[in-house]
Amino acid sequence: MSQQMRSEISEDSELIKQKISDLVRHAAEERIRLHTQLDEFRIVDDDRGFVPGQVLGNQMALILVSGDAIRITLKLHFSLSEIKPLIYAIYGLDSPNDVRDEQAIDFGKELCNLIAGYVVQMLEENGLPVGISLPLCTRGFYEIFADYRPLQKPIIKYCDLWRLQYGETSIYGTAMVEVLNPALLEPLLSYETGSDDSDDSGEFDFL
Repeated sequence: MSQQMRSEISEDSELIKQKISDLVRHAAEERIRLHTQLDEFRIVDDDRGFVPGQVLGNQMALILVSGDAIRITLKLHFSLSEIKPLIYAIYGLDSPNDVRDEQAIDFGKELCNLIAGYVVQMLEENGLPVGISLPLCTRGFYEIFADYRPLQKPIIKYCDLWRLQYGETSIYGTAMVEVLNPALLEPLLSYETGSDDSDDSGEFDFL
């Protein structure tokens, strides 16, 4: 293989990685706004020196999106004390103190599910069938056992870390992406994310 061909393959791989990260971030920002009814939520790069594999919250919701071309492990890292002020009104309660821990955990799981579902929707619009797992929630401490080491072969593996911010409230997200077949993902390079139509009526295959 010539140096030029290797350079072109490397460039395409970087473009695919960036596009996938953009899709996941777009889904996260759109769904947190929809789920909390707070349009002020913004997705930002982490500027606090955190790295993937670090404990980022006392709770961690996670879900898997997987197909022949790609596998994405999405995690949301949060503290119950930060989630409760966001959701007490959604549950029709009078104050954050009235929100049970189980309700805050369910919120994190459902948000994770909505984000992943939107990612599935965008992938399938590009002819990339994928399945989606059920969302889980566990202690944030277990993040230290995750393997985020990047790879370029035999598969492309990388992680994107970001933060969903509303005032002083932060929900961290990590997306560990494994590109299994880059050629199948090429249609994504010309795909543009549009405004969210808030349509969650699609059906998904559970893994």
